[in-house]
Amino acid sequence: MARLLLRSFRWFEDGLLYRLDEAGWPAIRISHSSLFGHLDKEGTRESELARRIGVTRQSVHQTVLELKDMGLVELATDPSNRSAKLVVVTPLGRRQSRVALKTFADLESELARRMGKARIRELRRILELDWGLPVGKRTTSAHLKRP
Repeated sequence: MARLLLRSFRWFEDGLLYRLDEAGWPAIRISHSSLFGHLDKEGTRESELARRIGVTRQSVHQTVLELKDMGLVELATDPSNRSAKLVVVTPLGRRQSRVALKTFADLESELARRMGKARIRELRRILELDWGLPVGKRTTSAHLKRP
């Protein structure tokens, strides 16, 4: 099942990256889009992004620098702690995010065309269920919280 879920995730991710590239956006990788998916509207500290994504802070920092060079994010002072920085999406990054969200909607529509609307509704219903904590896990992880 894990392989099937990963394959399905990659179908969406590959479709997104292809569409963004086709539209002339900066060449992004999966690590870039993953980070974007974990950013809060008001900005997020790198340490929190690392926790949410499940990678090292150094890895997040490298990805942030790459996205900063592309003009998609910037670092801003955290108003709650002036010595800390927040990763904030730039206007260009927000425009790209809107294209990404539209692309995901288009990809979901394509799946509905291929597999049937009822199956896609059922798939969404199942994925939205509260799966609870993984076996042996005692605290919640951001990536397990349901919208």
